[in-house]
Amino acid sequence: MVIDLEHHLEPREVWEMRGGKPGQLVMQHAPDGTPLRPLDDSTHDIDLHLKYMDIAGIDMAVLSGTEAENLEVAKKFNDHFAAVVKQHPKRFAAMAVTLPLGGRQALDELERAVKQLGLKGVLITAQIHGEAVDSRKLWPFYERVCKLDVPVFVHPSIKVEGFDACKAPYDLFRTIGREFDLSLATFRFCAGGVLQEFPDLKVIMAHFGGGYSSVKERMDRYIRFMGAKFWNGKPLISEPYYENYQKYFDRLYFNMAGREIGVETTRCALTNISSKKLMFGTDYPPNFINDGEGMRKWIEEIRKLPLDAKVIEGMLGGNAAELLRLET
Repeated sequence: MVIDLEHHLEPREVWEMRGGKPGQLVMQHAPDGTPLRPLDDSTHDIDLHLKYMDIAGIDMAVLSGTEAENLEVAKKFNDHFAAVVKQHPKRFAAMAVTLPLGGRQALDELERAVKQLGLKGVLITAQIHGEAVDSRKLWPFYERVCKLDVPVFVHPSIKVEGFDACKAPYDLFRTIGREFDLSLATFRFCAGGVLQEFPDLKVIMAHFGGGYSSVKERMDRYIRFMGAKFWNGKPLISEPYYENYQKYFDRLYFNMAGREIGVETTRCALTNISSKKLMFGTDYPPNFINDGEGMRKWIEEIRKLPLDAKVIEGMLGGNAAELLRLET
């Protein structure tokens, strides 16, 4: 069974609010001109999703949104996702949308989405209004997530803060900035104390963790060599530092979206990520707008990897089904 663990959908009302126009491909921009997200009919039209899933051979997709402008928008996402799942229970599951720093009301909305609507996890971004994922301001959010026993899905930040070096007359923010931000978040979960403080927290990093596997050896070396000095003498994780950092890294899950047909990225990831922690994803529609054949090719390339068939089936769907407790 093939399960797409990064598959985006918006309620039509939210799509229109963000500037979507029927029959057109529109790029939404921030007030400062930074490109944010492409909007076309596939952003909201569930029939198009089903059409291209069928072409690709995707059996089920786990729907997710992006960060919500406010709590009412989050509720619209959650209610819409629940309605889509109810209409197509064999084809879709969904992640909740909330405001991680929105206080008790936002956490209660997350609880409603999970307990009443049946959503399978919650999406956050690699930074939340400039706050990193290891900010202690997020501790109440992580506490509630652990009580609900669902995973956190960490998606690229739509508007990356603090990356002035990405300002250019071409799209560095979306191509490089977001992936670097994800890589930072991956490391922060391991070295910033989050996974030590919350031993039951389950975290899924999007886009191979921003391609973290390619720099992991460097980070490993610094923690081994510097020890407590890496944290300026105030470690955020316990001794033995490297062993615990590695233990926390091994707890992370990673989806395989964000690279279109990312075979070489997958090969790199498999050098230091267990295949049991890798889960297929497409980042549809942004990465594969109107391209069911491209998604089908991506699945075919994964099946060609020199791995045991059971391992490949786990990466394509079994790992996600187990983590999210999906009825397949």
